[in-house]
Amino acid sequence: MMHKNILSYWRHLENLPEGHPDKPSARVCRLLLEVFEKWRSKHRWFETDHFGHLFEYYKDEQTRSLSIAERKGLAIKKMFEIIGDPDAREKAGSMEIDPDELIVGTLPPYSVGQGKELMRYLTDDETLYWELRYLNEWSPFGHIVPDHEFILDNGIIGILNICQEKQRGIGNLSDKKYCFYQSVIKALEGVLLYVNAYADLAEDTAAKFPANDEKHQNLQVISERLRKCPAQPCETFMEALQTIYIMHCALHFTGEIVSIGRLDQILYKYYADDIKEGRLTPAQAQEAIDCFWIKLDEKVVLNKRFIEDRFTSSDGALLGTGAASNFDQGALVNQWMQQVTIGGIKADNDAESQDATNEITFMCLEAARRLPLNSPTLDLRVHSKTDVGVLRSAAKAILSGGAHPILMNDDKIVPALHSKTGGFVELKSARNYACDGCYETLFAGETEFSFGFVSALDVLEKALNGGAGFGASGSTYLRGSKSSFRTKPAARIESFDEFWEILEKHLLLGCHKFLQGILTQYGIKENVSPSPLLSAMVTGCLEKGRDLAGGGARYRLFSPLMTGISTAADSLYIIKKLVFDEKLFTLEELVACLRSNWGRNKDVIGLKLPKSQVDDIRALCIRTPKFGRGVVEVDELAWKLIDRFYESIQEAKNHPVHSADWERLKQSYGEQDYDFEILFAPGVGTFEQYNFGGSFVGATPDGRYAFDPIASDFSPAPLYSDEQPVAETNGNTSHRYTVKFMDGLRSYTHDAVNLLSDGAPSDFNIGENFDEDSLVDILKSFAGGQGSNMLTITVADPETMAAAQNNPDEYELVRVRMGGWTEFFITLFPMHQEQHKRRPQFIS
Repeated sequence: MMHKNILSYWRHLENLPEGHPDKPSARVCRLLLEVFEKWRSKHRWFETDHFGHLFEYYKDEQTRSLSIAERKGLAIKKMFEIIGDPDAREKAGSMEIDPDELIVGTLPPYSVGQGKELMRYLTDDETLYWELRYLNEWSPFGHIVPDHEFILDNGIIGILNICQEKQRGIGNLSDKKYCFYQSVIKALEGVLLYVNAYADLAEDTAAKFPANDEKHQNLQVISERLRKCPAQPCETFMEALQTIYIMHCALHFTGEIVSIGRLDQILYKYYADDIKEGRLTPAQAQEAIDCFWIKLDEKVVLNKRFIEDRFTSSDGALLGTGAASNFDQGALVNQWMQQVTIGGIKADNDAESQDATNEITFMCLEAARRLPLNSPTLDLRVHSKTDVGVLRSAAKAILSGGAHPILMNDDKIVPALHSKTGGFVELKSARNYACDGCYETLFAGETEFSFGFVSALDVLEKALNGGAGFGASGSTYLRGSKSSFRTKPAARIESFDEFWEILEKHLLLGCHKFLQGILTQYGIKENVSPSPLLSAMVTGCLEKGRDLAGGGARYRLFSPLMTGISTAADSLYIIKKLVFDEKLFTLEELVACLRSNWGRNKDVIGLKLPKSQVDDIRALCIRTPKFGRGVVEVDELAWKLIDRFYESIQEAKNHPVHSADWERLKQSYGEQDYDFEILFAPGVGTFEQYNFGGSFVGATPDGRYAFDPIASDFSPAPLYSDEQPVAETNGNTSHRYTVKFMDGLRSYTHDAVNLLSDGAPSDFNIGENFDEDSLVDILKSFAGGQGSNMLTITVADPETMAAAQNNPDEYELVRVRMGGWTEFFITLFPMHQEQHKRRPQFIS
């Protein structure tokens, strides 16, 4: 059941009888009430630059002479000391405990939109050097899946022993590998300080209650648990769940905003043992999972007045960009990249795959269904043999309105990860993929990752406009901004095939530029913002003695992501059908329309058309069939574009123009037992940047105006900005753009999708009265191979979104799927809200 505001949700719970499947435990309800209040308030936190500089605490020359890695590790340790200080935690709320909690820890409010607060450790000269390259102490991004099992199995003390043993084998204190291990040791020592401070806080809080009080006993158990784990290996379900969360908090404190991984697979052995030994019941496990879910969503900001912008030009710098970090912050205030992946197939090398679903899978689905949260994002892996019970649970969760879970097809993604990334990937690793910050498919606990964009619309513009973009056409840049090589002008292009050849040249250049950014900047972050704590949780780093940012991980997986494919396919169909097949207007006339932004810009060069003719041409373009409706003639152009995108990545990777860079990296990062290799996993994705991405793009042949938003990810294009999504006829309202869901899935059912190992989410909107059985059938079809390799579904009517814009307090629980996570609709800035309203609605 979908609830649109907290009051409605609360009344629903109060009216349910005890034992009803919709009703969480009394403990969970009390914690929910507390978290709802936190959402409406300003979160306490440290003042700007509160942590200061490492040299303020260590004034000796010896500290100044330490390597960057050692200084970073020491800064992390000192930061955790400050976080655990009783006075600081009282003022800043850095450590809080509710006596009802089963899982404790406090996440920092380091969302991708609001920025971080970290301790500095660079000298003035180093700071200047790296700021010129858009890097600083704030540059770690996380954005990967850590290996929580390594901590659960070995404990921090076990990992410290590994590091110290490695150091004894080196001896030289100035050796780079010795310094790396020292940075990890200091970071892990800091975590132990942090965890013990939490154990002290739990014990102190317990003392406020009588010894026979349930809260006293609960807090004592928590304190004892923290004294043991994560210092020592975990033995029980609750120890494992608590360790995962406290390490998750610790990583976020160091600026590493990471996901959780395959939670059901990680926890199941502890759950099974506890059930067998009578230490745990399924109801207790569900309650703990519910508490875990709530902890991951404490830092929501529902009121825009409480947003703090602490972002820097180097915050979370992406490898390969070489520019200032500027994300669409207005869409990222409540995004902490907390993905939980469940289901799918087991991670092994067996010839036949086995379903991995277990009891924890269903508990996670129940938490997502019953709790009206936006985080964590739940990612459900499915395949052709997935049990219908799992799909039924998924359908119920989706219809509850949280846009959880998203679905991923293992039968498409696993083979692509295993054999189409251009290098060696063990089958077990491919089968063990989990989603990171948005949906990216990484080998859990083994992967260094980054991504970049190759815009299909940028390529389209350059092919139409002789290497220039339409967006800046006018008095300053004449035909438009130039960012590609010059190609034949539109008036001289004689056929669609010739146009396609020109487009391919610009696409290949775009792929070369992506690759050049990765190759020329690889390893640069290790020298300014290494990741010692996260490196301890990524396979390969401790074995090699290398930081995650310096070639340490077992796999380096980088993703070129194509954006705007749906609008590009729509536009290509218009060029093919209306220009060259039916000859309703010329390509030169179409270009004239686009340079003038469909008649809105009169300051253009070249051919000028009367406004009436421009309007007539746009009307023809708008009426032309579009991608995502099951129209093969349009859809096949999207498939062709993906095919050529994949081929261009391979061609660029193997081109001799990059040989020197490849050789340099192999010499720098390759070792006797570890060859240096970069895997490339193409995908389709905008994440939250469907507005940001559109803001660079001029008018497009499908009728879209310049700078208007594009579609999210690999979704059908939204309605035009000059059209309202809801039409009214004789007092009745209806959506202007409805598509049968199965028709929509057919648009993606092609082998081209199987080339996209990083995923290609199709984001679908459905109405609030969508039938559950129909949705189960759709999910079955997706699991069986229909559609793209990822499917996300938002439940919300455009009327609801419009009402939420006018009365946000009445619709605070309405949630929508962004390009990579779930967000509360009322927290989005207006341009985002409008794009969501204009997305097509799919019907059964």
